[in-house]
Amino acid sequence: MLAKNQDDINHPFLKQVEINTIACGGVGAGNLRPSLHRHILRTLGMTNQSIAEHIKDNETLEPFAEGLRTAWKMYGNKRAIILFVVELDNLNLTDQRRLEFAINRKDPWINIIRCTLTDIAENSFLGDDKNLYYQKQEVAITYYRVGYLPEFYPSQKEWDARLLVERSRCIKCPNIACQLAGLKKMQQVIAEPGVLESLISDQSSIKRMRMTFTGLYSLEGKVGQTYIDMAKKSPERFVLKPPLEGGGNNLYGEEIPNFFNSVTSSSEYSSYILMDRICPLETKNCLVKANCGNEKIIKVVNELGIYGVYISRGPNEIITNCTSGYMLRTKNAKDNEGGTIAGDGAGDT
Repeated sequence: MLAKNQDDINHPFLKQVEINTIACGGVGAGNLRPSLHRHILRTLGMTNQSIAEHIKDNETLEPFAEGLRTAWKMYGNKRAIILFVVELDNLNLTDQRRLEFAINRKDPWINIIRCTLTDIAENSFLGDDKNLYYQKQEVAITYYRVGYLPEFYPSQKEWDARLLVERSRCIKCPNIACQLAGLKKMQQVIAEPGVLESLISDQSSIKRMRMTFTGLYSLEGKVGQTYIDMAKKSPERFVLKPPLEGGGNNLYGEEIPNFFNSVTSSSEYSSYILMDRICPLETKNCLVKANCGNEKIIKVVNELGIYGVYISRGPNEIITNCTSGYMLRTKNAKDNEGGTIAGDGAGDT
């Protein structure tokens, strides 16, 4: 997020909001949005030259599709399938389908099957060689578009399905370790003094990364109580983040002291993190939403997400590590949340 620089208003700087390592949505629509916005601006009378200066291409789809195809080839069985693990009631269907079709354009031999965690529990087993079989078909990749919220595990069956996949030799996108690396608690731990330095040797890279960090505070132990008191005193300065993904879970302003005053045990908030609230740079734009009408120019803020494709064989052998386009979300400057699926924000270019 582009944050205000209180010392120099003409030079804002980037601050990291979070890292997502599972079920990153928007890939299928990302490369279509520039064409949509070019069409709108052309309709409004902007010249092609001006449009080209302001709206750049955003190639999100092809690198993702190539990454999954590369991993499938690495598995080494042309008859093995890719599982797209999805929700039963799926709002992201078209986004996922575009990724599926892009993979098949690259290699029509790749068989992609959509299923739920429940389907895996009821139709899968491990062979003696730890191969995973779904409906008697060997699985090369399990690609998760679910699994990041407790509601995705309504019974023990879904937990057993996740464990079954993890125990198998199929390629996971992501595996449990990678998913845990994206937790907000991990983000807070990595920001602690000395942790990043233990993982990266290049000092210039460490410096650049630390410049994007904002204040992140653990709520555990005696030190945690100090930060809780700090948040109660000045809640407008912070965001309280639970260990959940998917948006709409954070607490802001007076919600923060109300939460702390309502809990009775530290176990209820020890996995939360407290984060300095970023003061983003405001611009003006028009948010177009369904069933609203009379859209007006308002103050908005943007959140930039950079997609990436990472494939490794164990922790030390990196096969692919590249960026793959971006997602730019824009929301009303007055709003706390900016999720596009929830209708709070909009896709931007």
